[in-house]
Amino acid sequence: MLILGIDPGTTRIGYGLIESKGGDFQPLDYGLIEISPGGSTKKLLELGDRFEKLLKKLKPASLAIEEVYFSKNQKTAISVAEARGAMRLIAARLKTPIFEYGPQEVKLAVTGDGRADKISVKTMVCKTLKLQNIEGPDDIADALAIAITGAARAKLDGL
Repeated sequence: MLILGIDPGTTRIGYGLIESKGGDFQPLDYGLIEISPGGSTKKLLELGDRFEKLLKKLKPASLAIEEVYFSKNQKTAISVAEARGAMRLIAARLKTPIFEYGPQEVKLAVTGDGRADKISVKTMVCKTLKLQNIEGPDDIADALAIAITGAARAKLDGL
């Protein structure tokens, strides 16, 4: 099964596509969608266009996306929620099942510790996917961690 993990953001969206076969996870594609600066409507339109192209290209069986966590900066939390909403709408239109996981749930699934730091998450993602390293910002490793969580949950749920 192909699972696309998404780490949503306002200007950077990490993505990671993995294939789950039994208990084995294989990384297929991962990277970053960077959104041009501009007003919120312009950013959402660009995000929507680029995300739709990504979904059509990768054709995942399901989408695993991180839930918005409480942020001290409400403006940022609202912007991330808008980006998530746009991506969820596009996935729904393309009939891609959507599963959502909180940050602690992802950390627990990947490292065994719901309070793990970014370095521990990245280290375990590399070990799980048999990667030497993941170049780029943490958003990419986080997206792969979300995909791993989605694959592990699907297996537990018998999907």
